[in-house]
Amino acid sequence: MQSNTIQRREGGRRTLGHGRTEPPLVSIITVVFRAKDDLASILNSIFEHNPRDFELIVIDGNSGDGTVELLQEWDEKVDYWLSEPDMGIYDAMNKAQAVAQGDFLLHLNAGDKLLQLPKEELELARRENIDVATFRVSVDGTREFIPSCGSMLKLKNTLHHQGTFYRRQTFLPYDLRYKILADYDVNQRLALRGAKMKAFDKVVAWHASGGLCDNIDGYSEHASILRKNYGWPYVVASLMLNEWKGIKARRKAALKRWLQKRRASK
Repeated sequence: MQSNTIQRREGGRRTLGHGRTEPPLVSIITVVFRAKDDLASILNSIFEHNPRDFELIVIDGNSGDGTVELLQEWDEKVDYWLSEPDMGIYDAMNKAQAVAQGDFLLHLNAGDKLLQLPKEELELARRENIDVATFRVSVDGTREFIPSCGSMLKLKNTLHHQGTFYRRQTFLPYDLRYKILADYDVNQRLALRGAKMKAFDKVVAWHASGGLCDNIDGYSEHASILRKNYGWPYVVASLMLNEWKGIKARRKAALKRWLQKRRASK
């Protein structure tokens, strides 16, 4: 997230002297770069929910596209926003984490939508000292990402970033060596540290598929993260798992085509 004009600006309720007297249940973190229209949409979806239960922190990478002016219009609702150059999306998230005050952290970016804030489940997670509370996410409105907290996390990212609430006090900074899958690296490092994780059935967010992780650099980072955290055997096992999933998908597609031809011939 870089811009030719280097400028630092900030705003929000805290800067106006309207800070909270008690920490909120959730700190919602939104990072944005040159996505003013998408930012307006996510802000509207977030503030459909009770603001007493969350604070909102927005970090902009010095977009220069009217994002700051939009944030200024929301000064009385957004708890804190910052606009300045950064070293990428995870650097922006680290900045937000450093100023967050909520018990849990949730990452929702421009283009995402908050469907519900699972207050009851998060209060349970707080009482039970759960470090990672993860929920389902609607992907493109056509399917659900169903998270899991078991051993498969050693082979693939089984926690959806937009559906996962991290206990702030036990969360780890993102490793800026990773530009695409640093959240996967954090999930594995938390698991290695013995973080207490729990999956819930509620759908909490809407997310559009595609993006940076769906390219060759994403696959490269995936292998690098696995090698660092668990070693080469898990890299090989992950490749074998992906190949098997590919074979199953091709067989399913072939069967579907065969059935369509058979019906057409009748």
